[in-house]
Formats: sequence, C-alpha cells, structure tokens
Amino acid sequence: MGEMTKFQNEVGTWGDKTFPASTPDSIVAHLAREVGELADHHDSEEASDCLLLLLHHAHREGYDLLAEARIKFEINKKRQWGEPDENGIVEHVRA
Repeated sequence: MGEMTKFQNEVGTWGDKTFPASTPDSIVAHLAREVGELADHHDSEEASDCLLLLLHHAHREGYDLLAEARIKFEINKKRQWGEPDENGIVEHVRA
C-alpha cells in the first residue's frame, strides 16, 4: 500500500469518526466552500483543506484517489486543448 493510499485511509477514518453525520454530498459542499477560500487566498492551508476533503470523499465513496487521478491524467495527456477563455481557463476540445 502506497503512502498516498495510507494517508487517504488515515484521513478518511478520522473524518468518518470525527464527522459521523457527513455524507458524500456534505463533503462536496464543504469542498466547494474551501475551493472558494482557496480562490480568495491562494495559500497552502486552503489547498490542504481541499485535498483533505477530497481524500475523505474518496474514502467514503470507496475509491483510491491517487489511482483515479493517474488514470485521468493519462486521458488528459492524450486530449487536444483549446485556447484560454476570458478567465484564462483552458478546456479540452470536445469532439
């Protein structure tokens, strides 16, 4: 078991114990709030809050976040990417 998987299990187990009423939906709602704070502050503490919530969500939903991110990264590497929009956001070209 890799370091990230161990950490996901540690975070998820702690999150389940500390926040027993949390649901995947409430975790995502909290994540949305933290992403807003990250957008406002651009600091490591807010980024870490986002990661911890993603890890808790993955634990609760039963998937390995790092494994899924690796799969998605391979997909993204094969995509064609468009031009930045007015906000600087670049999305993949949709067929």
